[in-house]
Amino acid sequence: MPPATTPRGGAGRVPPSGDARSPAKRPRDSDDSGSDGDGDSDSDSDGGLVSDLKEIVCLLRLIKGGANRDGQRMCEQIIASVAAEIQTMLEETQLKFEMERQNLLKVLSNTSKEQCENSLNEEYSKLQETYDMFCREKDAHMQTFRDLFSEVEVEKKKLLEQYEHHKKTETTMLSELLRESNICRAIV
Repeated sequence: MPPATTPRGGAGRVPPSGDARSPAKRPRDSDDSGSDGDGDSDSDSDGGLVSDLKEIVCLLRLIKGGANRDGQRMCEQIIASVAAEIQTMLEETQLKFEMERQNLLKVLSNTSKEQCENSLNEEYSKLQETYDMFCREKDAHMQTFRDLFSEVEVEKKKLLEQYEHHKKTETTMLSELLRESNICRAIV
């Protein structure tokens, strides 16, 4: 982890690398050539500029790391928030689905009950019609049977009367024949 620094880059900073020092604490190189220091001030300012740039880069890295951590926390918070919203939406959708399912079941139950009642009523009507037709046909057949039975009874009476009549006639004829045969025997 990079070392901690103060925001302004002044005193109290720890240099980001081993040799690099701030321009205020860096010793000035002495010039052996005896020049007035114009060349040295340029090299010092270049060295200080490089050191400052390194320090700025280090601070930017720290800011970036902090921003990454803050961004990660924000992302985690956003993800948690979105996950909670999705969970809420899912639960609401499940509740709506369950309510719709219950309503559909009620409607289907009522509809199927009505359809069953209608079907039962239709079937009962058909059964009643069939039963009524059966009763009418049964009555007609019974009447036909009674009529036939009455005719049979009438014919039976006629036949009995004819039988009785023939029986009397035969009995009479036999009696006469017996008498005649007895008379013939007596004569012979």
